This record gives sequence, C-alpha cells and structure tokens, in this order.
Amino acid sequence: MKVKYWWLTFSALLFLLVLFLAGTYLTYILIGTGVLLALLLFSLRLDWGLYILALALPLINWNFDWGSFSASFVEIIAVLLLAAFIIRFSYELLRDQNSWRKVKLPLWQPFLLFMIAVVLSSLSSRYIISSSWYAVRWILFFYVVYLAVPYNIIKDGRVLRNTIIALTISGLGVAVMGLVSLSYQDWYNDFFRVQPTALFGIYPIGNNHNLIAEFLVGIGFMVLSLKHWSKSLRVNRLINILFLFFMAVTFGTFSRTAWIVLGLGSGLYLLLDTVYLKRKKWNSKNIIFALVVSVMILVPFIIRMDRLQSENVSSTENRVLLTQIAWRAFVNRPLLGYGPGTFVTLVDNNIRFRAKYGDPLDSHGIGQKLIAELGVLGTITFAIFAGLIFWNLYRGLRIYKHEAQLLLPLAVAALGGFIYQFFNTSYYKGKLWVPIAVALAAMNLLQQKYKRKYNN
Repeated sequence: MKVKYWWLTFSALLFLLVLFLAGTYLTYILIGTGVLLALLLFSLRLDWGLYILALALPLINWNFDWGSFSASFVEIIAVLLLAAFIIRFSYELLRDQNSWRKVKLPLWQPFLLFMIAVVLSSLSSRYIISSSWYAVRWILFFYVVYLAVPYNIIKDGRVLRNTIIALTISGLGVAVMGLVSLSYQDWYNDFFRVQPTALFGIYPIGNNHNLIAEFLVGIGFMVLSLKHWSKSLRVNRLINILFLFFMAVTFGTFSRTAWIVLGLGSGLYLLLDTVYLKRKKWNSKNIIFALVVSVMILVPFIIRMDRLQSENVSSTENRVLLTQIAWRAFVNRPLLGYGPGTFVTLVDNNIRFRAKYGDPLDSHGIGQKLIAELGVLGTITFAIFAGLIFWNLYRGLRIYKHEAQLLLPLAVAALGGFIYQFFNTSYYKGKLWVPIAVALAAMNLLQQKYKRKYNN
C-alpha cells in the first residue's frame, strides 16, 4: 500500500515538473492534449461526438484564430468528429473490406451536380484561389460534416432520440440566454426584445436577435417528435409546454422572418397532421375559435411589431439594396456568377452601399447569394438538391403515415430552418443542415424498419 502511495506521489510531482518546464508552451500542450482526448473519445463513441456537436451548434461566434485562419467552436467540434469518423471507418475497413458499403452519402448525386457548378464558378472567377477555398471551406464542408457524418452516425432509434434531446437542450440554453437579456434592457424607454447575451465579454451565439429566432424556430417543432418515444401523458404535457415556451421566446425576438416562418410552419403542421394524415376535417366552430384565440394572443405582439417597423425602415432598405446588388451581378454574369464567396466583395465595390451603411455585409438570403455568386447553373442545381431533400421527406410522410408523430415535426423543423435562410446568412452553417440530417436519418431508419418487417 505504501509503495502505491509513494508511486502516485512521485507521478504527480513528475507531472507538475513537466508542466513547469513546459513554460510558455503550456497553453499549446493543454490544447493539444484536449484535442487528442476529444479525438479519442469521439473515435470510441461517435454518438457522443454527435451529441456534443448538437449542443454546440449555436456557438458560431465563439471563435479561435490561428494567424489569418479563424474557426468557431462548433466548427472545431465538427472537424474533430469528421476526423474521428474517418479513423473509425479506417479501422473497420481493415477488419472488413466491405464496410465501405455501410457509408451512405444522402442525395450525393444532386449535390455532386451542385459541386460541379460550384467548381466551374470558382474557376471562372476573378478570384480563383479565394473562391476555390470558399467552396471547400463552406460548401463542401457543410455537406460532409453537417449532413453526411450525422446521417451515418444515426444508425438506430436511441442515437436519433438522444440527438434530438441534445438539440432540445441546446435550444433551451439559447432561449434562456435570450430571456436573461430582458433583465438589463430598458422596458420603458427602449424597444425591448429577446436578444443574445454576452458571456465573459463575447457573444457566443452572435449579437443579433435573428440568430436566436432562426435556431428556435426549428428546434421548437423538433421537440414535438420526442412524443414518439413517450407513453406518459405527463411527459407529453411537458413536451407541449416546452414547445410553447420555444414559440413564445421566438415571438419575443420580434423577428419578422421568424413570425413568417412560424406562421407557415404552424399552418403546414396543422394541415398535414389533421387534414392529410389523420383525415380529419375542421368544422366552422373550430376554425372561428382558433382565429379568435390567435388574434387575442397576437394583438399585443402586432402592436409592438408595428412600432418596431416604423423605426426600422433602414433595415428594409438595406435588404432591398442587397437584392439590387445581387440582381445586377446576375445580369452581368448570368451563367456562372462571380464565384463562391464573392458577395461581400460585390457589396464592398458598391459605392452607394458603403456611403449609406459602411462596412459590407454578406447576402441576407440564400437566393441573393446563389444568383450573384453561382449564376443560373449553381442556383438550379442547388434548387434540385434542396427540392429533393424535402420531396423525400414529404414522400416519407405519405408512405409512413403511422410514424407521422416522429417524422412530421422533424420535416417541418427542417423546412422552417431552410425557409429562414431566404432572409438570413446561415445558409452553410450546421444549425441549418444538422436538423435536416436528423430528419433524413429518421426517414432512413423508418425505411429499414419496414423493410425488415416486409422481409420477415
């Protein structure tokens, strides 16, 4: 026992001595050790890596810089998960040469067409190197890391459920952070709204209210899918309360886009759930009652929104000018556009924008982004890729109607997040594509489930 005690003491002192001698390299040693430990953990448990990625999705503004290169915390987690996935796949390939067949690339054919258009646009750009880097850094990255990797990790219902729970916890954290912001706003003199809160001097999710709204608008519907695994009325009631809480916080951001998306998502959800899937018809009393309750709830919000819009004319004018810049770029180079990642340069070169608004902005809408940077070819191929995603989800709803409690909320959440990007800037980020990957993976699991039943 004494030998063990002295050995532990000696090891601890030796470790402290190594840290002391490391001196200025201590920070790098600790970072390297953390990266190796995370890589080891993710390689052993890919599902844990996916849960951490889901929890980290909103942290797009917690950045780390290495010279001229910058990456957010969620991107670092995503790269580590990709590396772990490659390590795990290589190990399984050494054991079984046919294991490569287990890797699936969702909708890879239409995405390949889109990437061909992206590459052609990059090569025709005046900024070939920066456009090519942008194509890899953002476009190829989102498909591989945020779509293909989660899709392959979600191989059973347990991982699917836990991923949804992790996304729900992440959404809850964002919602609470937004509510905390109300505590230091002037409710009497200023227009108060739910907005991000700074932590330790930074805004980890960004400093714009839209960044809260765009995340919660999808997660709110997604939480309803947890009823698929619940047989308790109490748990279902808690899920409903959580859904209403997310919706209330989203409304409290006073984001015009969020209100539009929530309206479209709620209408689509009710339409598919009651009329299409359950074959129920709403009578006139139900419709009148729903309208009266909706008006009673919405009137205070509408009054506040009207006041906001009277003070927010410049925001609308800004978007109109960005649309004009995008259209002129499209007219000048209609086939392949100016190249991936060039929209900010186009805005920077616009004297009117710089004179009125200052620093250039990226496109506030995926439509502007596509027509200006990728032209007709890129826009059409991306539309095919995105259209097939939601067509497959709709087809899955038609085929697996009895599983609508799982698939419908996931499909509406994915669609809501995508529609939001017609007005915002997160078109290539994980918080858009991971929920889509979850919805596609859920449909894939249902296909396998019913295929096994059919074969048996």
